[in-house]
Amino acid sequence: MLTIKNIFCVVKQLSLTVLCAFALMSFSITGTTDPEPYAVKLPAGTSIPLETTRMISSETLEAGQMVDLRVVADIKVDGKVVVAAGSMAKGQVVRSEKSRALGRQGRIEIQIKSVKSVDGQDIPLSGGSLYKEGEDKQTLAIALGILLCILCLLIKGKEAVFPIGTSVSANVAANSEIEVK
Repeated sequence: MLTIKNIFCVVKQLSLTVLCAFALMSFSITGTTDPEPYAVKLPAGTSIPLETTRMISSETLEAGQMVDLRVVADIKVDGKVVVAAGSMAKGQVVRSEKSRALGRQGRIEIQIKSVKSVDGQDIPLSGGSLYKEGEDKQTLAIALGILLCILCLLIKGKEAVFPIGTSVSANVAANSEIEVK
């Protein structure tokens, strides 16, 4: 026996079926599926432009510490971004000397080690380094120490400092396969 309640349930079921069918048809027609990822080769020697993300000073860093750098521009292979602008790169402090008495300046050297690709890999880099020496005040300290006061020998040189946004570039160390969409 057909009741109003049964008719309502059948209509509801039919409308849901029709709605689902339309949704599936529009999904297949518009092709909104994500493209399958595929690998592209990032060749060794590709230049990666970087910049410092904070002030780096020989006064505050020691050898062995890591510093962050930022990728300045998208790196593309076959029209696909493999390293996005804004991605982080890592550098390691290989030498750091604070300024000292007798006017000796500070020194700092940073070796660029790796950068993050769009698929999350750490891509090894080579050939990129930052090196700087502070201002040497040795002559001034000695001259004033001899002429005026022995305490002038305690004058320190200036620290080596890289301001925020200091540019450097490094090269991809070896061919790397990057998954892109």
